[in-house]
Amino acid sequence: MLAIQRRKIYNVVLFCVIFCVVGGLFILYHRVVPSSDEAIEYIGDISPLLRVGTAHPFLANLVKEIGGSYVTVISVSESTTQDESPTDICSKMSVFFGLNKQVDGWVQDICESKDDSFVDVFLDSYVGIPIDQDSVASSSLQTSRSFSISDKGFYWLSTQGGKDMARAIAKILSEADPVHKVSYLDNAYTVAYQLDDVYGSIKDPIYNLHIAPIIVWGDEWQELIAEYDGHIVQTIDPIQNEKERASSIQNLANYLQKNERAVVIGDLRVPFNEIKKIYPNGARRIVILDPMGDFSDILPYKAFIQQNLLRITRAL
Repeated sequence: MLAIQRRKIYNVVLFCVIFCVVGGLFILYHRVVPSSDEAIEYIGDISPLLRVGTAHPFLANLVKEIGGSYVTVISVSESTTQDESPTDICSKMSVFFGLNKQVDGWVQDICESKDDSFVDVFLDSYVGIPIDQDSVASSSLQTSRSFSISDKGFYWLSTQGGKDMARAIAKILSEADPVHKVSYLDNAYTVAYQLDDVYGSIKDPIYNLHIAPIIVWGDEWQELIAEYDGHIVQTIDPIQNEKERASSIQNLANYLQKNERAVVIGDLRVPFNEIKKIYPNGARRIVILDPMGDFSDILPYKAFIQQNLLRITRAL
C-alpha cells in the first residue's frame, strides 16, 4: 500500500517536472524566435537602403557587385515609360546611373521634373575623378583620365574605363549611404582587381593593335582603341545613303585585301556579310563588338568586358 502511494507521488512529481520543462521551453522559444509578423518587420528593417536604377544589364551587374546587399537594382528603360507613369518610375529609384547623356539623357526629362529627391548620375562625368580622392586599384594608370570626351565613346569597354566607373559608383553610393562606405569601396577594389586580371590575360595579344591599321565603323571607338595604343587609319560614318554605303563596302573590302594586318572594328551596324561576299578571307579581321550588351548573356561586368576584348585579340 505504501509502495503504491509512493509511486503515485513520484508520478505526480514527474508530471510537474515535465510540465515545467516543456512550458519553459515553449516560453523560451517564443521569446527567441519572433512571430511571423515580427519576422516580416525584422526583414523590413534589414532591407536594402538604396534603390538604384540602370538601363543596361551590364551596368546593373556592376552596381550590384559594388552595392552588394545594401542596394536594390531596378532595371529601367525608356520603353517602360510607355507602360508606366513617370511618377511611379521615378519614385522607385533613389539614384539612376547612366552611361552618358546621349544614351541615357531621357531619364532627366522624365524624372527630374517629377521628383525633387531623385538623383541621376552620368558616369562619363565621373570617370576622371582624381586617383587620390577615392583610390580603387588604379595600377595601370596613375593619373586622372577623362573618357568619353566626345560624349559618345564606349569608354566602359576598356579595363581602365571599368575601373574608373567602379570607383565613381562606389563614391556616389558612399555619399548617399556613408554608413556602408567601407563595403562599397572594398567591393569596388574587388571589381578593379578582377579587371586587372582581365587586362593581364589580354595584354600581350592586344599589344598588336599598335601595329595593325584600324578602321572603325563609327566614331565611338576612339577611346577604346587609344586605350590599347591602336592606330585608327579611317573612321567610317555609319549613316550613309545607299550609294555611299555600297562604295564604303567596296573600298573596305579592297583595303582588307591589300593590307593583311588591317582590322575593322564596329558593332552590328558593320555590313559584315556584304564585305564577306566581296572578300571572304577578310571576314576574320572584321570585329563585331557588343558595346551595349544587346547580344550578350547577362554576365558579370568582368566577363562582359572580357568577351568584347577577346573578340579584338582573335582578329589580330
